[in-house]
Amino acid sequence: MADELPPFSGEYPTCPKCSNKGARTEYKSPAEPSSGRMLGPGIERLERRCSRCDFTWDEALNPPKEK
Repeated sequence: MADELPPFSGEYPTCPKCSNKGARTEYKSPAEPSSGRMLGPGIERLERRCSRCDFTWDEALNPPKEK
């Protein structure tokens, strides 16, 4: 499916561009445009921004933990 996002990569993600460990994370609602890739409308996601090179990418939401 074209609208699939990479899975949630944890609290300290690795930048796919420069391999730095650490990025700022911001929740993006379905109405907000994607900064990393072109996605269809209605995609909830986490926007990651590398703390070293400022590269931006999107990831899927963190799945809920099972009880």
